[in-house]
Amino acid sequence: MNLKKVYIKLLGTLSTAVGVMIVLFLSSEQQVHYNNAFSRRYPPHPIIKKYYMDLGFNSYYIAGADKNNLYLGNSTAPWHLLQVDLNTKDTFHLKLIPQNRDLSYRSLQIKVLSPYFFVMDGTIPFILRGRLGEWRADPWMYGRAYFSKALPIDSNRIMIRTISTQTQRATLGMITREQGVSVHLDTTILKPSIDGIMDVDGELNYAHDTNMAGYLHFYTNEFLVMDNTLSQIIRRTTIDTTKWAQIRLAKKSREQGVQISAPPVIISNTGAIADDLMFINSDRLGKNEPNNNLEEIAIIDVYNWKKGTYEFSFSLNHTKKEKLREFDIVGNRLVSMQGNKLGIYHMVEKYFISNK
Repeated sequence: MNLKKVYIKLLGTLSTAVGVMIVLFLSSEQQVHYNNAFSRRYPPHPIIKKYYMDLGFNSYYIAGADKNNLYLGNSTAPWHLLQVDLNTKDTFHLKLIPQNRDLSYRSLQIKVLSPYFFVMDGTIPFILRGRLGEWRADPWMYGRAYFSKALPIDSNRIMIRTISTQTQRATLGMITREQGVSVHLDTTILKPSIDGIMDVDGELNYAHDTNMAGYLHFYTNEFLVMDNTLSQIIRRTTIDTTKWAQIRLAKKSREQGVQISAPPVIISNTGAIADDLMFINSDRLGKNEPNNNLEEIAIIDVYNWKKGTYEFSFSLNHTKKEKLREFDIVGNRLVSMQGNKLGIYHMVEKYFISNK
């Protein structure tokens, strides 16, 4: 009889523990996806889908664009470039040729800034530059600065994110090539709250029509807009209210480096900047937004960074297998990478022209 009571008590304790775990799990899921402190505005049809193009692989990424052409790099074929005519849908497969055929590399990325293309590897490090149409990549920089992210802003300047040897924290800077190659870092731009590396992780964007750069923080509600000399810094916030990165770091060693002990709360996934507008994709749901929304749509919030205002939101349809990976603004088009597909959308002028 006593043994039976023990079993009943153990079963009750186990049931309670499981219940608590379920509640905590659901609570953490709600924390990841919900922030009931804000509401979104959805105007009717600010963008219109023009067409999808099946690329066959999900390894393509947006390298850049000119007036009518989109250029896609491929992470599994790093010297390959796909040119897409946005008007005719014609595609052209291009092979880039380095001047040094024996060049060693680990993590190549291609960026296109017409009339040039850049081939970059921040782990070696080196940067090559060539002209569109010629496709030969010549040395531009070798060995001067390591970087984790790089974005050309003109033919002789590339904005980078790197680790400062002085502060051991992530910082933004500029590689300039004029008479020679020079590197300038500004350790005051990114403001750390935890470790200065993970908590300030983000994405670089550039608007060539206004010569302004954007830095989108992944783990806080802040985004930055900067001029092309990094001398003017404008700090803005999204409608999300998360000011501090919610990251738990494990103890770090020299061998292991920084490790995350629990999944961080991601506030912003990816973005683009064009004219006075910052476009930000976020999986955070506001008031009256059902959780199953994220299985069917990608939400993009639009901000006017000059005025410091939230303008409106719109969505792109997707599926679990074809979620939005990145997007960019090319003239009056929004181009997106969703799984294996390239999506082309027309931006309705009346929603965006007032800010141009």
